[in-house]
Amino acid sequence: MSDKIHNKQKNKKNVYDIQGGEQKFMKKSTKKVLNVAASAAMLAGIAPVAGIVAPTAAHASGSFDVFSVPTLGTASGTVQLGRVKVNIDQDTLIGPSSTTGDTYSLTVTLPQGFEFPTDSFQAGSRNSMTLDRGDNAAGSVTANITRISAKSARIDIKGNTNEDDLGIFLNLNGITSTGPSTGDVNLTFSASSISGLPTGNVKVATVVSSGQVALEANDTQSSSDNFSFTLKVTESVAASLKSGNAIKLKLPTGFDWESVGALTNLYGSFVSNSNITTNVDGDTLTIGAVSTSTEVSAFNLDLNYSVTDEDKAKEGDVTASVSGNSSSNVSSLVVGSYGQYGGGVTVASPTTVIAGKDEQQLGDIVIKESVAGSFVEGRTVTLQLPEGARWQSVYDSGEDTTGTTGSTEVANGLNLGTGSTDGIRYTGTDGRTMRITFGAENTSSNAGTLTLKDVEVAVQPGFTGDLNVAVAGSQGLTGNIKVATVTPSVTLSASDATYSASIGTDSANIGNLTLKEGAAGALTDDDNGLVEVLLPAGVTFGSVPTVSVTSGDLTIRNVSIDTYNNSATQGVLRFYVDSESTTASTIAINGVNLRIDRTVPQGNIVAKVQGDGAANTAYHGFGDVTQTWKDSYRYATQATIATIGTASENPESNAVTAIYTIGSTSYKVNGETRTAEVAPYVENGRTYLPVRYVAEALGVTPANILFDKATSMVTLIKGDRVVQLKLKTNQLTINGSTINMDVKAVTKANRTVLPIAWVGKALDATVMYDAAAKTVTVNSK
Repeated sequence: MSDKIHNKQKNKKNVYDIQGGEQKFMKKSTKKVLNVAASAAMLAGIAPVAGIVAPTAAHASGSFDVFSVPTLGTASGTVQLGRVKVNIDQDTLIGPSSTTGDTYSLTVTLPQGFEFPTDSFQAGSRNSMTLDRGDNAAGSVTANITRISAKSARIDIKGNTNEDDLGIFLNLNGITSTGPSTGDVNLTFSASSISGLPTGNVKVATVVSSGQVALEANDTQSSSDNFSFTLKVTESVAASLKSGNAIKLKLPTGFDWESVGALTNLYGSFVSNSNITTNVDGDTLTIGAVSTSTEVSAFNLDLNYSVTDEDKAKEGDVTASVSGNSSSNVSSLVVGSYGQYGGGVTVASPTTVIAGKDEQQLGDIVIKESVAGSFVEGRTVTLQLPEGARWQSVYDSGEDTTGTTGSTEVANGLNLGTGSTDGIRYTGTDGRTMRITFGAENTSSNAGTLTLKDVEVAVQPGFTGDLNVAVAGSQGLTGNIKVATVTPSVTLSASDATYSASIGTDSANIGNLTLKEGAAGALTDDDNGLVEVLLPAGVTFGSVPTVSVTSGDLTIRNVSIDTYNNSATQGVLRFYVDSESTTASTIAINGVNLRIDRTVPQGNIVAKVQGDGAANTAYHGFGDVTQTWKDSYRYATQATIATIGTASENPESNAVTAIYTIGSTSYKVNGETRTAEVAPYVENGRTYLPVRYVAEALGVTPANILFDKATSMVTLIKGDRVVQLKLKTNQLTINGSTINMDVKAVTKANRTVLPIAWVGKALDATVMYDAAAKTVTVNSK
């Protein structure tokens, strides 16, 4: 054997799995086709379809291509099997006894349940064999196919084909089905081992026990009254769609079918509406065949239905149930979406953001019509953040900016306006409100959506709890949605916060403090990365404590102590973030020693954490926003680290220490455990308590709690102080002088709830929040 022949044979593959389309292993640029037994027109429109070839003889040289693998039923009749090409190497037919080549035979055998009819491969028969002989001279190769039995046919091949590869096409049409078993239909090719012809089994069909009808609802609509859609019906095998109530589609309560439109043939037997039967009976539509198909068929059918009872029709997907005497691939089908004009705003996945940081990404905000055409051109949807947060665009550039930090996506014809006042702008004196103005009305048949992606916010230091957005605007949408949960950038705790220090001491060893990041990267190295632990007036550090990172990968530098803001009596511990963490980290501040001035009042020593590294948004960003937050609350966290003196053994009746736990109805008053009706909660960075428990914590007797229902005014009287709050406003009045709070007094679960921090200050009480323990401690005099 020459090197050329040897290398060619060595690269041949004798076992093939052909799946997912035609696979060719021998290619030539120029081909000529010779029709040996019937018209070559039978090959018109051939498209490669998956098949399986599993030759069993190791001597075979060549391959098979399968161009279709139809699905058949078990019924007897005339069927078409897959189209097969036999590929023969150009040197295979050179015989040893003749320079013109020997004659070799390739036998084709049908499986059980199939037969060649007696007129197979005769002139005018439905079967054909064609020869693709490439560049061979005319007449240099011959091939004939002969039926030798009901199960077998023989292909006789002779010629010297060493000028080109040889391809034999078999069209297996008009085959008699005698009731085959379910499973793969494999055609068997066999030949003498001397011939070198390819042999093996080729999958040319699949037999299933019963046909199924596949249903699809296309071009569905969202509407408030009338609907149309296209029903696609596809048979898996011929005769899958039966007569009578072959398919029964029943609409849900409140909807009725109106009419059946035109039928569009896709392929097969169902050419027009006259080939099917339809019947409309209120909410039920039946579809059947006039006569079952003789070949696999598919068609589209236009359908119409409407709302007949608005009181019973449920908003959302309109789902028709599917039944009938034809097997279907589905038991129900969504054929439209129903709703009244309107829309809504949702956030699929609220994120977690860090207080005191900017560029905090929210989950995607989706604004959607209930039905197509709900949103009117020129009207708006507004999204208002609470006081403790700003849209990043406003934080960067102020309230007059436009656009969003993320991107917008619209679907189904909804669009933003493009005029000078349209699109996305920010309103209000502080820019907390994003105003979205819509352009031309949606002309789509489906409800439109606008998605705000990758939108960012900046959050005030000390803000904790849910970040909620208030929805409003002239489109008529209202409500509140949770867009994120805010975690503190850092929490501060003391190993022995109950330590009682003496007034005037130069050495109060209070133990150790711990700073914990709320999330990876919460303490930032942006700007100068400064972190300060600030002591109250009259308290300074006696020595520099040991400061180290005990867990995580945060790195810090330049630890020092000092006095704050040119005050000789207010101590501060400073360090700088050198590199941000990728894992939330813990900082230990060990060996804390305090000096306590004689002017420090009896009570708790509260340390506060501030600085660029812990509360960045109070120091940077657009000037007005930064200054507002810095003036109102610039601390990342605060905690009691010790107490001054010892409480009197016989406190006055109105002196109270109350401790509440967020989310728990159990609380303590002067050490006594009690149970509340409503648990305290945190919203928009402030802790709320029902008025009764606020008063109890502040030493206000029940007789001095007044509520004027007509004016919605709450009045608390303690000693010479009269404090008043009006519900749903941020106004607080102390002895006639009004100040504005950053939150409002509200009602929740039929209870009047007040922001404990503001009321506590008004009644000269000390209120401390321990973020780590989630407790609020109120000390009133």
